[in-house]
Parts: sequence; C-alpha cells; structure tokens
Amino acid sequence: MEVDAATFQHHLLGLFLNISEADFVSFDLELSGIPSRLPTKKPRVGGGRCTLEERYAETKEAAHRYQILQVGITCARFDYLANSYVLRPYNINISPLVDEKLDFEREISLQSGAVAFLLGCGFDMAKPFTHGVQYLSRQEAAHAKQATWDRLDNKNPPADMQLTEGDVDSLDFMRRVRDAITTWKSTTSESLAITTHTGFKQQPLQPVITRFEKRLVHQLVRAEFPELVSISRQDCIQIVDYDPVREADNIQRIKNRVTEQIARQTGFRWIFEALARGDVTCANPLYVSRSAGGAMSEQAYDVRDRYDRAVERLRTHQPVLVGHNMFTDLVYLYRTFVGDLPDTLQGFQDAIHDLFPKIVDTKYLATHAEGDLNASPTLQEIAQGLSNQHLPTITTHPDHSKYKEKEAFHEAGYDSLLTATIMIRLAAKMGSKRKKHDSPLQSMSPEKNGATLDVGYDQDFIRDGREKVQKPIPLPPVENPHYEAAPKARQKRRQNRKKRKNPEADKARRFQTKNIFDTLREMRLGPEDTAEPPSSPESERATEFEDAESSTNTWTQQLAAEAGSWEHDEYVQDKTGWVPIEQSERHAMEMIPPLEHDSLFWREFGNTLRVFGTQEAVLKIAEW
Repeated sequence: MEVDAATFQHHLLGLFLNISEADFVSFDLELSGIPSRLPTKKPRVGGGRCTLEERYAETKEAAHRYQILQVGITCARFDYLANSYVLRPYNINISPLVDEKLDFEREISLQSGAVAFLLGCGFDMAKPFTHGVQYLSRQEAAHAKQATWDRLDNKNPPADMQLTEGDVDSLDFMRRVRDAITTWKSTTSESLAITTHTGFKQQPLQPVITRFEKRLVHQLVRAEFPELVSISRQDCIQIVDYDPVREADNIQRIKNRVTEQIARQTGFRWIFEALARGDVTCANPLYVSRSAGGAMSEQAYDVRDRYDRAVERLRTHQPVLVGHNMFTDLVYLYRTFVGDLPDTLQGFQDAIHDLFPKIVDTKYLATHAEGDLNASPTLQEIAQGLSNQHLPTITTHPDHSKYKEKEAFHEAGYDSLLTATIMIRLAAKMGSKRKKHDSPLQSMSPEKNGATLDVGYDQDFIRDGREKVQKPIPLPPVENPHYEAAPKARQKRRQNRKKRKNPEADKARRFQTKNIFDTLREMRLGPEDTAEPPSSPESERATEFEDAESSTNTWTQQLAAEAGSWEHDEYVQDKTGWVPIEQSERHAMEMIPPLEHDSLFWREFGNTLRVFGTQEAVLKIAEW
C-alpha cells in the first residue's frame, strides 16, 4: 500500500491498528548516503577489518549527515482462523523538509554514489520531496517547543539593532513612531496602527510596513513604553495597552498553535512511536475527525473508539522488529526519529534495546552457520532458496495488493515484504530442523546452491545493508484467507440459504417474531390504571407510537446529555465474556518458533545482528 503526505492522515489509524495486532513488523530503509563512502573516510592503516566500535563511529557520522528517503514496513500476523500468516506491506516516502513556521532548519545531504545506486534501481528521487511524509525527531520537537516557550517568556530576547547617524531614514521613522505613540496615549482610542507612513500627512491607499521597520517598532516599545504592547500584523504593528489577562490568553493560544504545528510536523514519527511503544496520544486531535460545534458524529465516535483500542493495545503489546542486515538501518532510525546518537557502541546497544526489546536480523538467521562472510547469500539468494518452501502458509492481505502484479524491486515496501516472507519461512525451517539436531541452513549456503554474488553488486552497498532484489521473486499470494480457510462453513451457509427459499415458511416465520408493539400490548396494567375506560384499537396504536417515540426521544436526550462525560475519558477495554483462543497442536513448520520471552530458539538467534566487514562479525544487542 502506497502512503504519501496527502493520504497519511487517512492511513494512520489503520497503521496503528495493524502494528498493535502484529506478531512482528519488518522494515527497510532507502538512504541518501551510506557510511562506507563517507567523503571524510580515511583508508585503514595496514588494511584489515575494523572493530565494531569503529564501524559504529563511522555509521554514526553518516547518519548525522544523510537522511532517510523511504521507509517500508510490513505488519505480519498469524491468523488462527485461516491458519496462515497475513502480511500488510506499506511503502512510505519520507520528506526531509521542515515547515518554516517552526523556525529551525535541517541540513540535507545527498551522496553521489548512493543517488546513482538508487536511480539505477529505478528510485524516483523527486518523490520524497514532493509527496513525502514529513517528520520531526524527538529532539527536534523538544527544541522547537522550547524555543517558542523561551521566546514567549522573553528568556532569549532578540538583540537590539544599533542605528548610526548615517541611518537618516531609520532615525526619522523612529522619531515619527515615538511621536505618534506619545500623541495616541493622550487619546481614548483603544489601539494605534503603525505603518511605514506613520507621521506623514498623506497616507497611501494600502498600508505597508517592512520586516525591518517592524523590528524597530518592537524594539522602541520594549525599551521606551513598557506599559504598552506591540503586536505584529500583516500590514502594520498594532499598539495596545498592556493587559495581563489578555496577554496570558494570547500566550496560551500561541502555545496551543505551536503544539499543534509540532504534532502535525511529527508526521511519520508517530509510526516510529507506535513501533517503539512510545507516546502516540498527541496524534489524537489531528486524526480523529470532529463535526462543527465540537460535537462528534456517530462515525467520528466509531473512529475514536477504534483509535482508543489501538492506543491501549500499543501500550501493552509491542511487536518484534525485523530487518535484513539491519545494523546500519537501526543507527539511521535512531538518529532520524530520536536524536543525537550515543557516543559509544554500548550506549547505542542500551538505547536500541530500550526502544525495541526484541529484534531479529534475517541476515544473521541466514548466515549464522557461515564461516566466510564474503560467501554469505544476498537478499535475492535467500529469497530464491526459500521460494519453493510451502510452509508456513503466507498470504498478502487484499487491501495491500500493490505488489501483486508489480515488481517494485527498488522500493522499501517491497523489500520489507520480502524480509517478512524470509523471516517466516526461514524461522519455521530452522525451528523445525533444530528439533532434529540438523544443520538448519545447509540449503542456504551459496556454494551448495550454486549461487554467487551478482558481479554488478557493489560490495560497499551490500555491506551497509543496501541489498536490492533485481530478479522476480515469488511473493505471498493476495487472498482473503478467511474465505479460503473455511470451505465447510461456506457450504453449510449455502445449504441454509437453500432451505430458507420456501416462501410459505418465510411468511410463517416472519409473523412468529414479536415486535415492540406486540410486547407493549401484552404488558399488564397496574391497579391505578384499571379505572381507565377501554379504548379503540386505533387509539391503542396511537398511544403505542407516542410511548415508543417518547421513550426513544428520552433515551436520545439522555445520551446527548451524557456524551460529554465520557468523551475524554481514558479507554478501558471491556473484557466481559472473553474466552481464551483454543490452540490446536501444530505440525512441523506450520508456524515460526513462538516469540515469547522464554523461547529457547529466539534466545539464541534473537537480538543478534550480522555486521559485515568487522573483526567481531556479530553484535549481540542484549538477551532476548
């Protein structure tokens, strides 16, 4: 599914829901530059491989210089009714541009080699800038907010401009403004508008004032008229008396506006927060629609209810994060959506583990038994080696069918879908073979498969995780698993429909059901009603309608009166009547090893990254 800036708000709730329900989420990034080709990189003395600490320092420098241009995520969930893994891939372009209203800039760098590589893969370099979803890191959002707060509290007042005797026009403007303010103070007018032509006898038809003149007016009022307030307007500076109540309201209104601007600019980081079990509550007022007057429509209440359910589940459930050759991607992910990277590798390990307690690197799964890293299979080879494996059953959700007929080898969404497929098939295969005490990856070795690295591949890009698929790979079919999984149920429904085709039976059944009016007729009268005279059938029906309408109106009024009492309450899931899912025993390779904390399989293979070109070769982030 393609998501851009125009449709992001529409898809955000669906992304929250799918992430909150996923067993794991795979991701892939496209970058504007890679660490192994930094212009400041110096050749190693004596050659050889660097240490993990040196590789981290190199990747950290690149992440501070270059940007993420595209993110692909695939939400994977095992559907117990369909007995199948259902995948939901998203492809999202990321814009490094910043809203100028936030009053800070972000430097953007493009590496010629990385751009040439992306263009060679068919990547559209214009899309991130024209259709990309914007973002703010946690650090940037805090900085933008604090800068506004400090400005409003006059903690960092702008420096005064110093005028000299040669600034004749500016000095004359200041004199005219000073005289106009002094004259206005002796009048009863509520405000004074300062323009470029203030003090002149002849005024232009359209008032104007330059930004430089606005600064001079603010400076003059701040220095010589502390009992007054200067307010910037589009074509003038408005001078009014200082009112502490009004000023407090204005400051709060400005803070609310800036907070909303920051929330909107946060953009894709809401998805990062959902993956990292961060705070996503501030996204609520932006993406839950409201009707005029502050009242919520029935449809809006349904959206709010679904949003609250997703947020509540995100607080308690965090899916496993899966990537392929993901060390570089994790460093960029942290720098882009959190802030400055830790100084040391250990600090980075602790920070990543705090954000994502469970991560899986499919590159490590596929190469952990390999002795020579240079002979390890690429993403293309791993996918091909598993393409004939029929279990577990994997389908792509019909709402996410973009890659059904399109081979988008250059897209992050496509690669994230392929990574999810590899994760499921490879983990199931390894888990099954480990029970037999067999080598789990014999068939994955390039030497035994007869596969070799494509000579067209640049080893720098492969080492940094930029492994791109260049040939067609069988992807999970786009199906609706619920219908395919229950043929007997469909057959039973067809038989029931055939049985109901008897019109006489339908007519008899229709009159066997009592409606509200039949129930009202059978209600017994109390003693105080026995003296009432009998009424005609017509009057009885009229009374029934009046009573029903009155009851409905009273109920509606009660709901309307009480709506505001729970509208802003914290969502609490009603679990009354819930029963645990009955889980049947699974055959070998029907499912991947369970992702719980006590899983012996993932204790060995989880939270471990393959890092090419280093002496250690493997980085253990933390225990599972």
